[in-house]
Amino acid sequence: MRLPAFVRLPTREEILKKRPLGRFTHYLARPVLWHPHRHSVARAAAIGTFIGSLPFFGHLLSITLLCLWRRAYIPIGWVMPWVVTGPLTIIPFFFACYEFGFWLLTQLHIAPAITIHYRDIHQIFHGDIGIMAMGDRLWHAYLVTWIGSLILGATLALITYFGIMQGWRIWVIWRLHRRRLRQTRVR
Repeated sequence: MRLPAFVRLPTREEILKKRPLGRFTHYLARPVLWHPHRHSVARAAAIGTFIGSLPFFGHLLSITLLCLWRRAYIPIGWVMPWVVTGPLTIIPFFFACYEFGFWLLTQLHIAPAITIHYRDIHQIFHGDIGIMAMGDRLWHAYLVTWIGSLILGATLALITYFGIMQGWRIWVIWRLHRRRLRQTRVR
C-alpha cells in the first residue's frame, strides 16, 4: 500500500524528476545525500534541529542548502524542524527561548526596557490594542526570542549530533552481539 504524498517523504528519483529544479538536479543527485550512514544522519539531524529552532520562514530551503554543503542525509534534515517545533511543541519551545533570552540579557544588563507581558497579549487577542501599536514591543520580543533560540538551538543540535553518533554506535554493537549469539546457537 502506497501512502499519500503528504504523509511520506519523496524518493531521490521523485525529487530529481521535478521540473523547477532543472539546473540544480546535479547537486541533488549525489548519492551521499540520500544514503543514510552514521555521520550523514547525525549531521542532518543537527542541522535540522538548529534551523528548526530558529523563528523564521524558509526552514526547508536553509536545511537543503546546509545539507548540500555539509553532505548530510537530506530527508532527516527535513523532518527535524517538525520534531523540534511541531504543533504541540512550538509554543512551549519559543516561550522557553524568549524566557531564556530575556534572562540572559538581564544577566548581562542589556535587557530591553520594552517587553511583552501576558496582559499585552490578552489585549491584542481581545481587540483592545492593535498589533501596529505593539510594534516596538513585538520587535523586541522577536529579537529576545532569536537570542534564546540561537543558544537553545545550538545546544539541542549538539545533543542531537552526539546522541545519534553514540546511539548508532550502540545499535551496531548490539546487532553484532545478537548475530554472534545466533551463530553460536546454530553450531
